[in-house]
Amino acid sequence: MLMAGLLPVLLGACDTMEAPVYRPEVVVESYQVAGQALQPVLVSRTAPLNTPYDFAAQAVAGATVNVHLLDEAGNVEHTFPYRDLPGEAGVYVPEETHFVRPLRRYRLEVVVPETGDRVTAETLVPGDFEVAAAGRDTVVYQGTERFEVAVTPSRYPGRQSYYVLSVEALDPRVEQLTPLYRDFVDPDNLDPDELEKELRDVTVVESPIINESSFDVNPDGTVMIRLPWLAVAFYGPNRIRASALDDNLYDFLRSQGVQQGGSTLAPGEIPNVIEHVEGGRGIFGSFARVTFDLFIARPGS
Repeated sequence: MLMAGLLPVLLGACDTMEAPVYRPEVVVESYQVAGQALQPVLVSRTAPLNTPYDFAAQAVAGATVNVHLLDEAGNVEHTFPYRDLPGEAGVYVPEETHFVRPLRRYRLEVVVPETGDRVTAETLVPGDFEVAAAGRDTVVYQGTERFEVAVTPSRYPGRQSYYVLSVEALDPRVEQLTPLYRDFVDPDNLDPDELEKELRDVTVVESPIINESSFDVNPDGTVMIRLPWLAVAFYGPNRIRASALDDNLYDFLRSQGVQQGGSTLAPGEIPNVIEHVEGGRGIFGSFARVTFDLFIARPGS
């Protein structure tokens, strides 16, 4: 899914202004999905400079974790306590089922009794959206007719919506690789372990952030999402996801792209990742999502 594995990349690097004395900080990670049950919260600590971030090694057990549903005035309307997931240090799951409400605000609160650290973050969940008119369920790779689907637009207060498209291969085998990705993976020159890792790395391909204004708008107000061929790594069955981002994920992803080399700025000029977390590090974000399956056929098949 979208957003998996974002923080290890961030936390394995250093800030542009590294403090001379290292002090561990609490790290939170959670992605809530409009219309779905509350998702787990991961709690850990930062690793020292030049030490690879490993969640299992840095996990924080025994924390008090709550997610609060807020009313329009910002007051707590309902609290959802979380508990430790047995056998998974640092992973916390809700004690009751609650389906995340679109266009509502949620606050994460994590307290570590051992140190007194308190971390908070808030997310405003994007408006839900849905497929209004699906196109064909099969398209020919790089054919003259690209796949497109009409969706109702997701709404977000005060701004246009921002989306990320992801393509997940449901049959990610070497023989199913499209020509571009076969050249990229180069399976003939890898041992089995290396090949398995390379295939995992391209099983899910995500687009950059796409502005709502980049989509064509139909007379009925629906928007057209078109699949870029660059995102298709495998022939066969694929799962397409379009995700509308909250402010936290939007800021995190666009600033993380600069950290990972998506900029011409010199190292000393690169700004820190935008996290929107008080008292610690990490991300507490949300998104709305639509999902549909598509079969990518080989040319000439």
